[in-house]
Amino acid sequence: MKKIDEIYMGIAEHLISQLNEKWEICEIEAEFLEDAAEFDVKYINTNGQEFDLDGGYNLFKLFKELHSITTENAGNKWNRAKFTLEPTGKFNMEFEWDQALFDEIERLNNE
Repeated sequence: MKKIDEIYMGIAEHLISQLNEKWEICEIEAEFLEDAAEFDVKYINTNGQEFDLDGGYNLFKLFKELHSITTENAGNKWNRAKFTLEPTGKFNMEFEWDQALFDEIERLNNE
């Protein structure tokens, strides 16, 4: 299993590999469930324009590992995350538990 720093680096590399112009900020907003995820991946260039980037299976694998490590303690559960990356390499990771999202997934699974 990777260390958490290696996972964060992998996420950053996933974003940077898709960029071919100067940029201000990259973001990943994720809804993450055990075996499924939805990603909104985008960046803002130096002109303030917003563009979408690809999520893909590699990003899913990184988030799956991150979820596994960060939820080992039952009190640390999350199903939404936001990863923000700056050109300097500075990044921020936020985790959130969204009970309404969990309830909706449970309802759909039981239909």
